[in-house]
Amino acid sequence: MARPVFIFKPLAPRHSGRPLGPLRRVRAWKLITFVAMLAAVAALVAYATPRAKRRAEAMSCGNYMCSICIGARSWAMDNNNYMPADFLSMSNELSAPRILVCPGDHSRRPAADWASFTSDQSSYQIVAPHVREGDTNGVFLRCKFHHDHIGYADGTVFDGTRRRTKVP
Repeated sequence: MARPVFIFKPLAPRHSGRPLGPLRRVRAWKLITFVAMLAAVAALVAYATPRAKRRAEAMSCGNYMCSICIGARSWAMDNNNYMPADFLSMSNELSAPRILVCPGDHSRRPAADWASFTSDQSSYQIVAPHVREGDTNGVFLRCKFHHDHIGYADGTVFDGTRRRTKVP
């Protein structure tokens, strides 16, 4: 019987069973290392991004609370050194009602202006109305979203870690 004639040569197997040469082995390890490092960086970014966002929102909440407390102290200086009972009474001291919504609280929308503002739209709660301005232990304000954020009558804010202020 006659052998068939091939027009094209059959493809030789890529790996003939013998070990890879040193150059190919180094390239393979570099590729494996690169893929492993890429996977580690992707996992780190996937883990760190939401955490960093929450930390930034908590930091902004503390800044908003400092601004509110400073506005309340300014209002108190004109009103017998007592802090206000509600946010509407000190609306001239605050820039906009937007500052009364915590950046981490995504369930509330800020009011367009002071005329349409209600206390339900605020993420912050006045704990002790009419507390004396400058009282270092008098808690004035707290965040409904970040329960460990507390604003004091002296303008400082405890943000869960430390007590801080915007004014040096």
